[in-house]
Amino acid sequence: MRLRPFRAGTLLGIPLMVNPSWFLLAGLTTWFLATQFYPAAFEGAPWWTHLGMAAASVAAFFASIVLHELAHSLVARWFRIPVKSITLFVFGGVAQITREAARPLQELLMALAGPLTSIALGGAFAGLWWLLGAQADRPIDYVLVWLAIMNAALGVFNLLPAFPMDGGRVFRALAWLVTGRHGLATALAAWTGRAFAWGLAGAGVLAMLGRDVVLANSLAGGAWLVLIGLFLENAARQSLLQNRLVQELARYRAEDVMLADMPVVDAGQPVGPLARGTLELNPRAVFLVSEGDRLAGVLSGYDLLDVPERLWDVTPAGSVMVPREALRATARDRLVSDVLLEMEMEDLLHMPVVEDGRVIGVVARDRIVGLLRQAGLLGPARA
Repeated sequence: MRLRPFRAGTLLGIPLMVNPSWFLLAGLTTWFLATQFYPAAFEGAPWWTHLGMAAASVAAFFASIVLHELAHSLVARWFRIPVKSITLFVFGGVAQITREAARPLQELLMALAGPLTSIALGGAFAGLWWLLGAQADRPIDYVLVWLAIMNAALGVFNLLPAFPMDGGRVFRALAWLVTGRHGLATALAAWTGRAFAWGLAGAGVLAMLGRDVVLANSLAGGAWLVLIGLFLENAARQSLLQNRLVQELARYRAEDVMLADMPVVDAGQPVGPLARGTLELNPRAVFLVSEGDRLAGVLSGYDLLDVPERLWDVTPAGSVMVPREALRATARDRLVSDVLLEMEMEDLLHMPVVEDGRVIGVVARDRIVGLLRQAGLLGPARA
């Protein structure tokens, strides 16, 4: 079962989401700090002191991760790139930026914003420790030093050239600057990221076998490196696939794949005649729904499937259509790769193509998926 994130709040208009897997990471980190790290570092203190230190450390560190991702998001919004959300999950956090940068310098600045923020936070925690007297007999000193080290380490680690981590995106931006080709730069960065990921996983295996590989020297540490390596390898591989999909779809424009001359039905018309003629012969059919001479929405076979057959003759088309307000229009000359990205981000199945205020067609997501299948880039399961 897929774990779905829930909304925990909003930061500067950006939804903050938490994936349930994050609680596993937060719990394990708290347990390790409270039972292993702080008892060894701050000896003689009662267990509840160690637990409080651990809880404060975890809360502040994950707040730091949110600030790291917020930095990416704010730079993206500066370049007028929408940000859908910031999500915490088992491997940390991620800002869901809705599209790629238009220029390599934009990509470079967006990628650097997060690691530089983490390094700055590391310096801020170290500075606060110094301002408070930099002693060694208070719980807060250990917490501040741990936060300083972890934030600095997070910033440096994210600068490693492992796409799609921040350092990999920096590498892609520089390759993009040199080659002038975004697709080639993405492929170079993704393959470099895959090589790094396999190296990280290999180091994890050695650590699990008892070897000291600097990053880890225990079974648990090695297993964590393996998991991170496999996660990064999968992410880099998916980036390669996405790059190929974008290059394929960039060959087409919305007018090449849109459904034109669609039938128009009245919003008050029962869906019975449409369902009987559509679901058997062409379940992918799309209708424009009108109220007088005004477009009211779009109705597809997918919408008709949601209506029980016994209600077909008493359910008006206007009650099950996707209303006009929920649709996002596009232009006939827009690249299909951009159309699909917006449809994915807004969870749309159809997008009207508008010219001079008039709907001239509708782009259906399943037609785009069909193009990718024909090109051999998607199998049935992935589609």
